[in-house]
Amino acid sequence: MKVAVVGAGSIGQRHQRLLQELGHEVVVISKSSKSAKYKSLSDALTQENFEYVVLASQTSQHFADLSVLIEKNFVGSVLVEKPIFDRSEKLKPNRFKLLAVGYNLRFHPAIIWLQETLPQLGAISSANLYVGQYLPTWRPDSDYRNSSSAKTDSGGGVLRDLSHELDLVQYIFGDWNKLAAIGGKFSDLEIETDDTFSILMQTDQCSAVSVQMNYSDRLRQRMITVNGNNGTIQIDLVSNSATFNNSQMSFDVQPDSTYVSQHNAVIHNQDLSICSLADALKVVATIEAVEKSAKKSKWITK
Repeated sequence: MKVAVVGAGSIGQRHQRLLQELGHEVVVISKSSKSAKYKSLSDALTQENFEYVVLASQTSQHFADLSVLIEKNFVGSVLVEKPIFDRSEKLKPNRFKLLAVGYNLRFHPAIIWLQETLPQLGAISSANLYVGQYLPTWRPDSDYRNSSSAKTDSGGGVLRDLSHELDLVQYIFGDWNKLAAIGGKFSDLEIETDDTFSILMQTDQCSAVSVQMNYSDRLRQRMITVNGNNGTIQIDLVSNSATFNNSQMSFDVQPDSTYVSQHNAVIHNQDLSICSLADALKVVATIEAVEKSAKKSKWITK
C-alpha cells in the first residue's frame, strides 16, 4: 500500500518507521523536514495516488489538512493523530473509506482486558484515571520549550496532549453528564500552555470519575483504578500490569504494539476499537467543557 505521512516530528517519524516495517511504501510530507518528498499535502495528492494518509502534523493543522483531502476527493483511509482538532470544527462531507483518530491506547491489551473484565465488578461506584509525565524528558532529543506541547497556537497543552484519558473515560464508562475542573499552568515549566488538570465527571455508567493529568510527574505514571460492588480493578499502563482484588497479571506489550495494531485495524477496516470521528469530536467537546469549567469555577452540564 502507498501511504502518505504528513508531519515529520517524533510521532510522524514513528508512523513512518512502523508503516515501512509493515511493508508499505511511505511518502513523507513536511514543510520543515529536508528528507520529505513533498512540502505540501496538496502537491503530493496532485502528483501521486495514496490508499492511506496519516496526519501527524500539529494539532492546529489537522482541520486544514483534512479539508485538503476532502477538496482533492481523497477516497482512501485516513488516520489523524489525537486530538483530532484543537477546537470544535465541522468537516464538509467526504468520500473517505474510513476516518480514524489516533487514540491507540484503545488497543492496549490491559484496556481490552479491562473492558472484558469490568462486568465482573458489578455496579461501578467510582473510577480514577491518572497520567503524569515530566515534559522536559518526554522528547529527549529536543528542547521541550520549542515543542508543540509548549505552544498554544500549535494546539499544545496537557489537556490535548494527554487526551487519551478523556477518550478512555467515554469509551469505557459512557458519555459524561456533568463535569467540574481545576487546571492551568501551575508548574515552573517554561511553556505557555496548561500543565495540570484535575477533572471530576459523572458519566452514564459511573457516578464519580476523576481524571488527573500533568506535565510534572518525574516518575512517569499512567493508571486506571475502578471500584465496584464486587471489588477493585487497577491497571498500570507503564508497567503493563493489572490487579483484580487479590489476583495479579501482566501483559506482553512492546512500545510500538498499540500503534501497529491500530494501523492494521485502520488499513483492514476490521476492528471496533478504532476511534471514530464522532468519538473524537466528543473528546474535543469535553476539552472545551473542561476549560470552561476551570475558567468559570462552575459545573458544566450537557
